Amino acid sequence: MTKKTILVADDEDLIRELLADALSDDFNVLVACDGEAAFALYERHRDEVALVITDLIMPNLRGDELAEKLRASRPNLPIIFISGYEGEIQTQALLAKGNSAFLQKPFDIESLMSALRDVL
Repeated sequence: MTKKTILVADDEDLIRELLADALSDDFNVLVACDGEAAFALYERHRDEVALVITDLIMPNLRGDELAEKLRASRPNLPIIFISGYEGEIQTQALLAKGNSAFLQKPFDIESLMSALRDVL
């Protein structure tokens, strides 16, 4: 069976590495250091990307802005938003767009896998 591809966008090196390590047994993982790099990766791998995990607060293109750009081309693309900040962006408005989840940093791998199952 072919592995699904997940795109991870986070400006923290450690978070990107931890997510890639945690997911790589079950998924192909593409990693990006900000929203612009994530969108460029998505454009190159558009047909492969099954889900996006994005930090909300990043330089160049925030996670909510990235989600809007991604959903302009694929309205039902599953997106998991992660953030270490509370109240920065209205998470309820993001989640209301459907097919998404939110995880507050720090989170454990079980919570991440549960969110993956929910949105996939």
